[in-house]
Amino acid sequence: PAPSPGPPGAGALGVLVLYDRVGDVEFDDDDLATLRTFAGHAAVAVENVRVHEEAQRLSLTDPLTGLWNYRYLRESIRREVERANRFGRMLSVLALDLDRFKDVNDTWGHAAGDAVLVEFARRVRGEIREMDLAFRQGGEEFVVLLPETDARGAAIVAERLGAVVRDHPVPVQGHGGEPVRVPVTVSIGIAVYPDHAPTGQQVLDAADDALYAAKAAGRDGYRLAQPPDPTPTREIPVVAATVSPPDGLPRAGAPDPAGAGQGGASSGPHPPRQTRGR
Repeated sequence: PAPSPGPPGAGALGVLVLYDRVGDVEFDDDDLATLRTFAGHAAVAVENVRVHEEAQRLSLTDPLTGLWNYRYLRESIRREVERANRFGRMLSVLALDLDRFKDVNDTWGHAAGDAVLVEFARRVRGEIREMDLAFRQGGEEFVVLLPETDARGAAIVAERLGAVVRDHPVPVQGHGGEPVRVPVTVSIGIAVYPDHAPTGQQVLDAADDALYAAKAAGRDGYRLAQPPDPTPTREIPVVAATVSPPDGLPRAGAPDPAGAGQGGASSGPHPPRQTRGR
């Protein structure tokens, strides 16, 4: 049958193919009318799904750069950490910040600043894999998630990103519409799950700390997060008993002449322990 018109303003959404039964009568006009009605309902349902998916996508993306937004970052870091933990893989996190971005806005205006952000996002997308995820966290701050990537691989990506930003000043419209080329650099902090932190939020925090270290070191470079401090331990000295107690029960630090297991400190006889099968 001829295609049924879809929702207003919509083009072709798909093709509906139907076959009659072998040896049966061909489709008549009533059949065609029924099929057109069915195709119209199907077209509306498909379009509704597309509209819903587009609305969901827009709620999770940054309207200026087209990268994923902070809301989707929180969901993604949780999901990627769970996946890395399940399969025994690593996840690298890059925290990026454009250096002295306020100077760009103050010198050339906010329209030029927006153009720099858009171009930076485009270059980030061009340097990462399809499986990687790039986010605009806010302002001139960005995050990149690199699944199945260790610290060495993350450092290679950071070096590439730094070079592609540093080596090509961004063309923008300056005051009076004059074209100018704005030099831009980026500082990057790297943290790796599970080497630097055990949770998604903590590995993000570790990458932020490394980013601040890169800024403090002079900008236009990257730093790797410091490994977490080991959990401090405290030794408790136990003085061995020199004289056997009158009740004959073992004490902490005292050898058990009967070869029984060590017991805790006691002030008198203990009732027999109830044991359960394990």
